[in-house]
Amino acid sequence: MYDNKHSAFVYSAGWVEEVKAAAIGGSYARTSTNGSSVTFQFTGQSFSIIYKGGPSYRKMDVYLDGVLVAAIDERHDVSTYQARWDYQGRLSLGQHTLKLVFVTTSSSTNGSVDAVIVR
Repeated sequence: MYDNKHSAFVYSAGWVEEVKAAAIGGSYARTSTNGSSVTFQFTGQSFSIIYKGGPSYRKMDVYLDGVLVAAIDERHDVSTYQARWDYQGRLSLGQHTLKLVFVTTSSSTNGSVDAVIVR
């Protein structure tokens, strides 16, 4: 498991660290900037994304090796720490690049990443 503060995470402008005991490692990364992204390179065959969800959270596009593979809806009815999204595919063993891009039409919504689990 790689916490959002791990050096493998490369954030674009627009991200802030939110310190919360309920998050993995005591914090998560949050953005409200449309199009802001975080990139994470890993070696493995599958992965899961841990995030913070809630009423003000919206969509995060998931790119794998440059290809859009999914969109995570981070909107939950209540504030939810350590929510999990699992990639359903199986990758060839080797290095891969995961990129999450926040997509919103409102500046009052958020996107987040708390950790990535690599298998």
